[in-house]
Amino acid sequence: MNHLPFTLLAYFFNALSVLGSKFLLNKTIPDPLVYIFYISLISLLAVLALPFTTIPNLETFIIASTSTLLWTFGAYFMFKALKSGQVSRVIPIIGTLIPVILLIFASGTSAIASNQIWAIIILIAGMIVLTVSDWQGKINKQEIIFEILSAAFFAISYILLKQAYLGSDFFSVIVWSRLILLPLGIILLAIPGLRRQIITSSGPRINFFSKTGLIFLGGQASGAVSEFLLLFSISLANPALVNSLQGTQYVFIFIFALFLSKKFPAIFREKYTLQTWISKIIGIGLIGAGLYLLSSS
Repeated sequence: MNHLPFTLLAYFFNALSVLGSKFLLNKTIPDPLVYIFYISLISLLAVLALPFTTIPNLETFIIASTSTLLWTFGAYFMFKALKSGQVSRVIPIIGTLIPVILLIFASGTSAIASNQIWAIIILIAGMIVLTVSDWQGKINKQEIIFEILSAAFFAISYILLKQAYLGSDFFSVIVWSRLILLPLGIILLAIPGLRRQIITSSGPRINFFSKTGLIFLGGQASGAVSEFLLLFSISLANPALVNSLQGTQYVFIFIFALFLSKKFPAIFREKYTLQTWISKIIGIGLIGAGLYLLSSS
C-alpha cells in the first residue's frame, strides 16, 4: 500500500492543528504543559479500543510506550518554541530538522534507496526555500534550543515506533502505547500550579462551548486525525520518507496564512513581498519535484 495519500492528508490536518495551536497559545493557555495534558487526555480515548487489539509482547510494549513519551516531549518543546517565536519560522525549522535527523539515521542503516535519498533532499530543500523568507525577526537562544530538542525527540520517537511495528500490528501498537499517558496526566494534575491552570473552582478553565473552546476542540481533532494518519504512514514506509513530506504542510499553512494574517495580524504576522512570492513559488516547485520523484520510486 502506498503511503503518499495518507501522508499528504496527515499534513493537511496537521496544518490546521498548528494554526489553531498558535492561536490558543497566544490567547488562552499560558503553559504548554497544560496543552500537553489535554493532548494526553484525548489520546487516552484510544484505550476504548483495547478489546479489539492483540496484546503485544513486553519488548514491543516498552518500545512503543517510550516512543509515545518521546513524542509528547517533542510536542512540549514545540509549543515552548511557538511561544517564543513565530509559527511561520518555528514549525519549518523543526520540520526541517526532523527529516534531516531521520535521513542521517536511514542512510547509516541503508534502509532507503539512493533515488529516495535524492527525493528527500529535494523535498527538504523545497521546505527550506518555501519558508526561508519567514525565518526573520529576533531569534533567541532559548527558541533555538527548544526547536532542536523538539526535532530530536520527534525523530527518535518515529524511529522507535517503526521498530515497534515489527513486533505487532499497527492498531495494537498505537492503542497500547497510549496507556503510558495515564500516569503522565496524573502527574500533571498532581502539580498544584498546573492543576489551577487546568481546572478552576467552577470547572475546566477552557469553556468548550465558547469560540475559543470550539477552536481548541477543532485543533485537537485535526491533530488527532493527523497523528493517526502519520503513524499509519510510518507503518507503510521509512520515517525519513514520511517526514520529508512535511514541506506539503507548509504549503497548506502558507495558503491558510494568506487569509488569517489579515484577520489576526498580531498572531500570524505574515508579510508578502515579491521576493517572498518568488521563494514560495520555487519552494512549492521543489516540493512538487520531490513528490514526483518519490512517487515514481
